Order: sequence, then structure tokens, then C-alpha cells
Amino acid sequence: MTAGNTEAGVAKPARAAMLDGDRYVLAAIVLHWTIAALIVIQLFLGWWMNEWTPDHSPQQDAIQTWHVSVGVTILLLVIVRIAIRLARPPPPEPSDIPAWERPLINITHTLFYVLMLVIPLTGWALISTGRDPIHFWGLPWPHMPGMSQFAHDRAARHTLKSIHTYWLIWLVLLNLALHVAGALKHQFDGHPVLWRMLPGRTSSGR
Repeated sequence: MTAGNTEAGVAKPARAAMLDGDRYVLAAIVLHWTIAALIVIQLFLGWWMNEWTPDHSPQQDAIQTWHVSVGVTILLLVIVRIAIRLARPPPPEPSDIPAWERPLINITHTLFYVLMLVIPLTGWALISTGRDPIHFWGLPWPHMPGMSQFAHDRAARHTLKSIHTYWLIWLVLLNLALHVAGALKHQFDGHPVLWRMLPGRTSSGR
């Protein structure tokens, strides 16, 4: 065996080991795609509830029940996702990504976690201003403490609804667009990253 072949034989396992170490843990992968799917469902339910059903109708109440359950589910899963991220830090970005992109990546990731917490919390706060019981997949869910005082404050409820329904939703859509655009850019410019968040892939698939 020539020296060149020996070097190639050593380099390949080293590269494979490096790639395996760059993968997200399975729990993070499952939660990532589960939360992503639930966010899409939640956006559709919110749009359907607010734009296509009559206000205070039985149909709107039924959709709102689903919307609340999905929202609380997202909140709980995001808390678990953050705990996993703290316990098992994500793999580093490719070392040759331009320096100017790194802060942007960190900002979009951090903003995503903030929004995935704040949006369900503002929704919970909004529904807690009402008197009706809250249900989480058929089980009773408590009202957010302190929100009952706004039951008759229409201005406060309108402001909270605008923040939850419009401002935060448009912000998450903008951040989502940046996140997807960045991932696709890296995937096709020689820094493939999508494979790290796909279950069942081996390092050779990079």
C-alpha cells in the first residue's frame, strides 16, 4: 500500500468521526420536526379561526379549543427542547462559515426560542382574561395568574390580541424565512447542514 493510500485510509475514518460528532442528538431531531409541524398547524388554525369563522360561533369555539391545546403542547415541548439543548449543546457550525454569518445564525436561533415561548404565553394570557374554562386536550388547564383582572378591560385585551395575533406572528414568519433561507444557502454553498437534523442519516450522506 502506498503512502498516499495510507493517508487516504486514515483520513476517511477521521472525517467520518468528525461528521458523526456534528450530528444533533435524536431527541433534539424529533423535537425539532415535531415542533415545526405543530407551528405550521397552529398558524393554520389561527388563520382559520380569526379570518374564516364568525366571531363567537360554535365553530370558532371548537377551533379555539384545538388552537389552545396545540399552543400549550408547543410550549411544553419547547421547554423540553431548551433543557436538551442545555444538557447536550448543539454541534458547532462548520468552521469555514464566514464570520459575518455567525452572529446572524445565533440571533435567528435565539429569537426562535424566544418566540416559541412568548407566543404560547401571550395566547395563554389572552384566553386567561376570559371566564370560560381552559382545556388542554380535554383536561382542565389553569388560567394564567393575574390575568382575570383584565376581564373587563377591552383596551388591554385588544392590545394583547394584536401582539399575539399580528406582531408576533409576522415576526416568527420573518424569522422562519431567514432560518430556511440560511439553511438552504449553506446546504448548496459547500457547508451542508440539513443532514444534521435528519434522522436515520449516516455521516457518509453529507
